[in-house]
Amino acid sequence: MVVAACIVLLVCPQDAPAAAAATTYPAYTPKDGTAVVAQVARKDPRELAMRQRLREQPDRVDLAVEIARTDIQRARSLSDPRYLGRAQATLARWWDLAEPPPDVLLLRATIRQSLHDFTGARADLDHLVAIRPDDAQAHLTRAVVATVTADYAAARASCARVAELAPALIATTCSAQIDGVTGHLADASARLAQALDRSAATDAGLRAWAITAQAELAIERGDHDAAATELRAVLAADPEDAYARAALADVLMWTGHAAEASALLAGREAIDNLLVRRAIAEHLARGREADKWERAMRDRIASAAERGDRIHMREEARFELEAAGDARRALAIALDDWAVQKELADARLLAAAANAAGDPHAAEPVRAWARANHVEDAQLVHLLGATP
Repeated sequence: MVVAACIVLLVCPQDAPAAAAATTYPAYTPKDGTAVVAQVARKDPRELAMRQRLREQPDRVDLAVEIARTDIQRARSLSDPRYLGRAQATLARWWDLAEPPPDVLLLRATIRQSLHDFTGARADLDHLVAIRPDDAQAHLTRAVVATVTADYAAARASCARVAELAPALIATTCSAQIDGVTGHLADASARLAQALDRSAATDAGLRAWAITAQAELAIERGDHDAAATELRAVLAADPEDAYARAALADVLMWTGHAAEASALLAGREAIDNLLVRRAIAEHLARGREADKWERAMRDRIASAAERGDRIHMREEARFELEAAGDARRALAIALDDWAVQKELADARLLAAAANAAGDPHAAEPVRAWARANHVEDAQLVHLLGATP
């Protein structure tokens, strides 16, 4: 389920201040004094002033929430989990409270969801909607968590509340993504297209989220041309949309344009889900940099393992399957991934790994899920060998 930065946080701050990182990484000393170690966002006077006020008044939860919210926005738009650590550090004063302020509770749930702590996120969100039932953002985030964990009844209930509290395009996008994986794909696509037509003047970030969701529905139908057109439109409006860029790269690789996918990803390899696609695209295209990006991805996997980071199992399994060619290892990781999250991408991956490993029975959990929910996804139907 795609959730763009400005939808995860319905009020989108225009500035994006950085906070002290909570995650540690292996030390690196560049050999060349001119080497670029990292690129950081440019700070502005408003950002600096806000941080200074928080240092002077550390109990100002409103300031902490605003700073943390912008870091979460950046984590979403850049697909960079380091900003989640910064947001958590900003909220540290309230993080472990059983009853934190409601705004902190929402952001804690958002961070937990992004770090794949779906149980913790769901507990926070259930509590939040009980004490603040008219919080549209809480219901939307709860719908995301429920969908990722295949609790579609809870997801629908949350989307129904979103429909009462938020603009029509948000509500339609929320429900369309659930309908797309529960046997109502054609209706979901039609309703979302109509909602977009009626919302031409809507905020650009909101439209980008909805159009990306529309592209994903097109992928489910097997209409890759439509998906590519929609994703290119999103990137034309916002070239920094890492989610749309990754989705377009997938479409290009699926349709035999691996070299074009690699070019699309060039220079974006700092983001894990773009690095894995660059490595796969170069491998498929037999590019000159295939070995380079395979080594880079292996280094990234090793670094994550040292940190105990398991939030990129999908990317690791894809790399092992599509670039490294280790189907058995890919299958093992895909099974672990499926135990945590159950999106279409995870289902396709497990089914593909099971087939490649010569163990189609290993995909039985996906087959049962697809059958129970009447999933119509074109790729998954093909991978499973028959209509679920």
